[in-house]
Amino acid sequence: MHRPTWVFALCGLPVLSGALSISPTSSERALDLLEETANPGQALDLLEKETIEKKKEQKKWNWKEASEESKTEWAIVLKRYVLADMTVFELGRHFGEALPSSSPEEDRHEALDKARAKLTRLESNLEKAVLDQNTSDTTAGDMQKARKDNLLTVHEKRILAQEHKREQYGYFAIEASGQDVLEKAKELMQILDAKQAQPIKAQPSWSSIVAAPATPKPTYMSMLNATEKELNATEPATNATQSNATALRGSKPSPVEALFTKFQDACQTFHTDLGNFESMQSKAITTLLSMTNFLAMPSVTTP
Repeated sequence: MHRPTWVFALCGLPVLSGALSISPTSSERALDLLEETANPGQALDLLEKETIEKKKEQKKWNWKEASEESKTEWAIVLKRYVLADMTVFELGRHFGEALPSSSPEEDRHEALDKARAKLTRLESNLEKAVLDQNTSDTTAGDMQKARKDNLLTVHEKRILAQEHKREQYGYFAIEASGQDVLEKAKELMQILDAKQAQPIKAQPSWSSIVAAPATPKPTYMSMLNATEKELNATEPATNATQSNATALRGSKPSPVEALFTKFQDACQTFHTDLGNFESMQSKAITTLLSMTNFLAMPSVTTP
């Protein structure tokens, strides 16, 4: 029996469409690519977009899907703060080079321009970290809802909620210290901009305009009087030198240097909180893996 050509074309469409479709990248592979890419910030944006699109298509939760989704979204938030920490380090270096007493004026201008670019990047990373955490919070809340396509047990929901709460504690600390760094950086940038906008100009002295009077030739009496004055002034001069040295040792740093010190302290706190945040996430992930291994164990039936 002769069949028309269009019948074979219709039969081949499912095969052709299947060949053209591309399977989505797994969460673990996406994170591996994030480590290898030369632009981790852009890779994070792509991974976040893929996660959101995946959630729009599929909201059926079981333990495997829920635990993998939680680990992926936590990792995205952590990577944002790791990028912010790297930017903070570079920002501190450029700020140090832009201080008034650090280098020539031209070099300070260049260092301040670099610091301004890093400050913009830091603010962007912190903003995106908040958005990523909000996405993670929304996903964690969705896992607790009772509906047909949510196959999580009460025990599994409780574990997911507890570990997400642990991750949140670390997030609140790192976000607060990150905002403190950002605030100190903006203050320091403002004062450095003001100082560079008003450079100190050397004013001509009176001695450079009017010639010094001629010095009279010394006489015997003038030399004798000068010797007596030097002998009488030896002790007060020594005391004055000691007083000046004491004053120098006790002098306060300039406002710029004091603000730079506060910025460095805030950076150290941020770096410490990042380590704590990473540790909290590691503990949460360990708990999820333990539950995964427990569910994978074969059930033992009693005779």
